[in-house]
Amino acid sequence: MKYQKAIKIFLLSFAVIILILTAIFSVKMMDLIVTPPDSVISLDDDWTIGCKGQLFHCDDISEADIGVINEFEKVIISRTLDDVGFDNPCLSFYSIHALVYVYLDEKLIYDFGMDYYLARNTVPKKTHYISLGDDYAGKTLTIQLIGGRKASFSGLSNIFLGERDDILTLDFHKSSIPIAVGAFLFTLGIILIILSPYLFIYHSNDLRILFSGLISIMLGIYVMSYYRVFDLLLDNSLNNTIFEYASLYNIPTVIVGYLMSVYNGKTKKIFAGLFVLDIGFFLSSIVVHFSHIARFSDFTHVLHIVSGIEFVISVFLIFRDYIAHRNDNVKNIFAADNIFVFGLVAFMLFSVIDIVRYNILKYGHGGGETNASLTGFTLGALIFVVCLMISYLYYSLFSSNIASMQSKIADLAYTDALTGLSNRARCEQVMQMLSSQHSTYAIISLDLNRLKQVNDTLGHHEGDRLLTGFATILSDCFWDANLVGRMGGDEFIVILMEDRTLNLTKRIHELYSIISDWNHKEQAFQYSVSYGYSYSFEVPNSSANEVYMLADNRMYEMKREHHGKEDQEVTANV
Repeated sequence: MKYQKAIKIFLLSFAVIILILTAIFSVKMMDLIVTPPDSVISLDDDWTIGCKGQLFHCDDISEADIGVINEFEKVIISRTLDDVGFDNPCLSFYSIHALVYVYLDEKLIYDFGMDYYLARNTVPKKTHYISLGDDYAGKTLTIQLIGGRKASFSGLSNIFLGERDDILTLDFHKSSIPIAVGAFLFTLGIILIILSPYLFIYHSNDLRILFSGLISIMLGIYVMSYYRVFDLLLDNSLNNTIFEYASLYNIPTVIVGYLMSVYNGKTKKIFAGLFVLDIGFFLSSIVVHFSHIARFSDFTHVLHIVSGIEFVISVFLIFRDYIAHRNDNVKNIFAADNIFVFGLVAFMLFSVIDIVRYNILKYGHGGGETNASLTGFTLGALIFVVCLMISYLYYSLFSSNIASMQSKIADLAYTDALTGLSNRARCEQVMQMLSSQHSTYAIISLDLNRLKQVNDTLGHHEGDRLLTGFATILSDCFWDANLVGRMGGDEFIVILMEDRTLNLTKRIHELYSIISDWNHKEQAFQYSVSYGYSYSFEVPNSSANEVYMLADNRMYEMKREHHGKEDQEVTANV
């Protein structure tokens, strides 16, 4: 009990330390991203916006209420650029599934998205970096955004002007915490997947660590792709968008897969069915997307509904299993499964908050989805993975305890209580194994003389001492044997395999030498033994039990020859 309590305290302390370090890290990082570099200017005010037949002036573009922009609907924003003191400054803004055209005094200087649209691909989310040249001052900047699909986007992003390197630095700083968390989750997932084959092979085909790694990877990829890390690193916005949706679609799949690997019976079958359903949904979306019938992004609402239903089903099944086992010693409030459930519920709650906030921003009034973030999802993902690791650590420790207990029980089942040698059940098990193999082996059958006489004259306690002493003699002499056992009463057995079968006569002489040494020290009784041995090749194509019977017959021949004699002469008996 003290050991289990220590484990609980350690695990809870570990979780608290992780969360505290994460909070400290977050606060420190926030200090770095409160204000942009001085060389970056935010062009938020003095914009003229044309949208859906209306024209209005806006002093804060990030709060402009333009509604939801559908396929091929236009939003046109314009303003005059002042001289900001930069040579060849860079213009930067963010678009969501939109075709983009940028003009300076009605001259097209940049366009994006039409090639994707014509190819019936998803127009990617994109952070645009546009060089304005040296003569931008005093000119009218016009940005035209055209919806690339139904409910393409709502709201407008902040627009920045400055040196390109400084803007890139600002982009990384604004997303530094999610990027760090995403990179951590991705790296952790890779490590866990690398370790999973070893743990699968040597830990009873356990798939928990594999699915833990997949969960961590999917969460990490989604967080990083949402904040456009892959676009910034690879300069490929389409791949970034594909990574985002592919990981989002597979997060429920790998979570259900983890649950499938944890539970048994009907619960396992239900989770397996959900797992297959999720894989089918993802593969169908891939086929539909790359067949240009529909786009990945068209199924997000379906994904949200399916994930919500699966979450309710999962919580119900987990709770039902907990109720069924709440009185078991194996289950308690700190059990591995309950730690996992806590992390899953926390992750889902934070994710639901982000989903609700996202839909309010997109379909409500105000700044639109460009102001949405994954703060809750990122925090929930970190808590979830920490709980996942603690859960697996607890499971591993508990499984080790169970395995140790089972090993001790097995030892008790196959160990002679008096002598500590292998008992008859273990000896017969080993002989059965030998019968199924084709190796060379030898079996020595031994009978301890005068046990009944010692029991009758000196008492059973002395008879027990005779047995335990002879067991020690056998173990010392045949220290390298594959098996030293007691078949029952005064009968013992030694099994040696391969090279250990050589020079058995010499080994018997060593046995009698040890017996002689013990007899010089013993005053109450004398050790005496009859023996017989045989080799596997003496009884071809026969079972180990028949080889043992041959050795046993030879032992009885020796016992009859020396019946009533006190000498301990070593007689070759093969």
